[in-house]
Amino acid sequence: MPFYTGRTATLSIGGTVLGKVRDWSLDTSVNTLDTTALGDTANTSVPGLFSGTGSATLSYYNDTTTALNVTDILDNINKTTAITTSDALLFTFTVGTSQFFSASGYVTSASISASTDEVTSASLQFTLTGPLTAVTMTGTT
Repeated sequence: MPFYTGRTATLSIGGTVLGKVRDWSLDTSVNTLDTTALGDTANTSVPGLFSGTGSATLSYYNDTTTALNVTDILDNINKTTAITTSDALLFTFTVGTSQFFSASGYVTSASISASTDEVTSASLQFTLTGPLTAVTMTGTT
């Protein structure tokens, strides 16, 4: 039975794998709507709205040889103009070789932290907009 570690996990934004991700998380949920009628002896429900949020911690770097760096991501929230729908990003969370989740979303908060003798890091929070756009869990049960 295979297992997966953080070494096999990646985070891509806009199709480009971010090589300096320390960690990421993806939380998804479905609200349920109560359909219990008066006189029923048990609660019943139907699926409602899907939602998703997540976070990532990136080592702050600026590599001019890649198509995307941390500054490009932070530019989606740290700007002097209004955030618009064009600031949505395509997030792809890969767990193993063929296990991944993709969704569109917005960076909702970002923070940068620096300490002596440590690599500066950027922490992101994001909210998905709409349903997952792709889910592939090949090889799992």
